[in-house]
Amino acid sequence: MEQEGNREEIIYHNLYFPYNKVHCDNCEKDITKQARILCNDCPNAIDICMNCFLNLQEFEDWTAEEELLLLEGLEKKGFGNWQDIAEMLGGDKAQEEIAQHYDDIILSGEFRKMPLLSKRNQDTLELIKPKRAQTAPKRIKEEQNITKTGRLTPNMSSQSGQEIVGFMPKRGDFDIEFDNDAELLLAEMEFNDDDKPFEIDMKLKVLDIYNIRLDERIKRKKFVIERDLLNLKKQNIQDKSRSKEEKELHNLMKPFARFNKPDDHERLVQNLIKEKQLRAKIEELRYYRKLGMKTFEEVEEYLADKRKRDEQYQRRQKQNDSFVYDSQKQRFMQRRTRFIPLMEGRDKNKSGPSFCEEEYQLCQKLGLSEQEYLILKEVLVRESVKNGIIKKDQALQNFKLDKERVTGVFDYLVVKGLIHEKE
Repeated sequence: MEQEGNREEIIYHNLYFPYNKVHCDNCEKDITKQARILCNDCPNAIDICMNCFLNLQEFEDWTAEEELLLLEGLEKKGFGNWQDIAEMLGGDKAQEEIAQHYDDIILSGEFRKMPLLSKRNQDTLELIKPKRAQTAPKRIKEEQNITKTGRLTPNMSSQSGQEIVGFMPKRGDFDIEFDNDAELLLAEMEFNDDDKPFEIDMKLKVLDIYNIRLDERIKRKKFVIERDLLNLKKQNIQDKSRSKEEKELHNLMKPFARFNKPDDHERLVQNLIKEKQLRAKIEELRYYRKLGMKTFEEVEEYLADKRKRDEQYQRRQKQNDSFVYDSQKQRFMQRRTRFIPLMEGRDKNKSGPSFCEEEYQLCQKLGLSEQEYLILKEVLVRESVKNGIIKKDQALQNFKLDKERVTGVFDYLVVKGLIHEKE
């Protein structure tokens, strides 16, 4: 009794909420408000209409379409690739279930007992009931993602415009129509004899809304076909022949194309382009007028002088760039010579300032060149003679060298008595 009470609650709940429909699991007829047969022994809830029950219709978990997909998957993917075959079946069946079904039905010999397609009769065809494709929603979802993102896969790049957008010329329809979900309002709606007047009025209003949406779909489809927008090759050629400003203006005016005929809309866009060009020319002439020019000859002379000045500026810029590059290269080569050993390859007979052996060893130890050492020595000795004494911190601030090098030269000069350090 409790189970029957629960079923009555479900039935009344479906009456108040028409979206919770109940369909026959065999013929998929809407049996929400009709008597039906419920199977209590089945693991899943099975609902059967009275006609299927009286005609002794039986059905299994595997449909004829799924059997054909299984054979097709075995042919394409090969025996044992149950994962790929499961994806071809829509992903509703597990790999183990598919493998077990193949062993039980095909390999066991039961497949030979099934009626051949060439010998089937009308009674056999009635036992095979079509089932809604499980892969269709997945395919539609993928196509909707392509239309939203606007990205084409590599395989689509070589197809025609009609194939890319999914247009079927012989049918005059698209795979995915505008407002593609409009039919969902009518999918579960039925006119029954026991409908109340307000229910009939509501359903008629739903039909009116659907007709409005259908008219809009037809209008847009007619617009696309009449304007030859499916010819992508023609559209690409037109876009390449236009400048950047013209492309932007054409894109801005696309929403208004539906209000005019093709020739009138193209004439409107061309007039807007011409207007934009005239406005730019007027602004240019106003600029020349502000500079004091009143004739076109003066403008041509001004433009010629401007071109000469620009060319001269470019030449000077190139010269400056080459000068900066050469000076940077020269400074880099000078920095490299710093680390060359002083005693290596030096001509001792060459005229120049005299170096004692201790100074050579000091320069090699600190990694200083002759010129750097002489400059350090000259500056430190001059400051010491000028001020009488010199601080080591002051010497470190005056030279942008390593602290170790300046300190080494400073200590050497103090030891030799050439400078006096403040204690």
